[in-house]
Formats: sequence, C-alpha cells, structure tokens
Amino acid sequence: MGSEKPIEWLINPRARTGFDPQVVESLLPPDVPWRARRFHRQLPGYRMSPLVGLPNLAARLGLGGIWVKDESQRLDLRSFKVLGGSYAIYQWVRQRLGITDRELSFAELTSNELRERLGDITFAAATDGNHGRGVAWSAAQMGFKAVIYVHKLTSQQRIQAIEQTGAKVVVIDGTYDDAVHQVNEDAQRYGWVVISDTAWEGYEDIPKWVMQGYTTMLSEAQEQLAAQGLSKPTHVFVQAGVGSLAAATLGY
Repeated sequence: MGSEKPIEWLINPRARTGFDPQVVESLLPPDVPWRARRFHRQLPGYRMSPLVGLPNLAARLGLGGIWVKDESQRLDLRSFKVLGGSYAIYQWVRQRLGITDRELSFAELTSNELRERLGDITFAAATDGNHGRGVAWSAAQMGFKAVIYVHKLTSQQRIQAIEQTGAKVVVIDGTYDDAVHQVNEDAQRYGWVVISDTAWEGYEDIPKWVMQGYTTMLSEAQEQLAAQGLSKPTHVFVQAGVGSLAAATLGY
C-alpha cells in the first residue's frame, strides 16, 4: 500500500471579488439567527448539540484548539438537516397565513384553530435520507402530513427511519435527481408543498428558509466557544453538499 496522500489545498483567486454585503444581508438578515433559534428552542426535545474539543489532535498539529459540532445528537435524528426543514415549514406557514409582523409560538403553530385556517396540508421532499427525515419529523411535530421520495439505492434503514415519523415514503426507480423531478411533478398534481434545500428559478424562498434554519447550529457554536473565552474560530471546515450549509456558514 502506498503512503497516505496529503490534503491538497486549492486557493480560490476570486474569494473577495464581487462580494456584495447587501446580497448577504438580504438572504441572512442580522436578526435571522435569533429568530431561527427562538423557534427551534420550542421544538420537542430541543437541546444544543455538543461542541466537542479535540485537544490531543490539536496538540499533534500544533494548533491552539480544534472543536467539532457533534450533530449526531440533534433531536435524536443524528443530523443538522432538521434545523433547515423545520424552519422552512414554519416560515411557509407564516407566509401562507399572511403573518409578517410577529413570530408564531409553537403552541399556536400546532393549535386546532391554525389547522382549520390552513386546511389539509401535505409537505413533500426528495432525499438521500437526512433532509427527508428532518422534513417528515418536523411536519409530524406540527400536525401535518408528509410524503418523502427516495431513489432505489436508498438503504432500507433510512427508509424505515423516515416511515417511523409517520410519513409516506415513495421509492423511485432511478437516481436522486429522478426523485427530485418526480416529487415536484407529483406535488403540482396533488397540491403538496415541496420543501427542498436546492433553489431554482421561481423557487427560492423555501431554500432560503432552509439555509436560515441552519444558523441555529452556528449561533450555538458561537455561544459554546464564547463560554470557553473564544470570540470566534480562525477557520471553519464545513461540508459543501448542495451548498445550503456552506452558504449559511459563510453568511453567518
């Protein structure tokens, strides 16, 4: 076996070109992290996920400290994705009801009165696992139905985890992209509301709300670092995926 290949760094020469603070503020207004976290604190079982220090690894690398935000303990769902899906559903409800001058409490959100005003709503999503489970769990907590589309290679364990939330799971004979296409087509046919973390022309508000929901994780981390006397980290390592979490991190 050959030696382990070292990490390769790619410098972005355009990192600071074309930066427009107004665009960032339009997507992530300064009060969004506070609003998102205030909502998430009301979710059943909410608690901050741990920020775990790795002092031995930091010492080996000659660094002042390394911390990992452990999302495996997020609401027993083992993923940060629920933060985005739940906040997007919440904001969609506010918009549907025309409530823009105040926040909704979780008790109000799950009340019979609000359910009567909204009628029968079904939320839908395509997923590889975690996003769909987060949407399904959130919909169930707020008293809504959910339909989650997965591709044929999705593990049975993930499918069962989604079904345990009470959601209907539809398996598509194709790829993840095929599942995305089919859920949007069926949503138009049946009047479902699609909760996607990917935006396209004419569909931007919900992905924006998903991104805003992720800021709860970031504000938690900031608070946890502050408790250790640290104002902010020098570097943040984050998975890219479709870009929602990376964008939320950069914006925050």
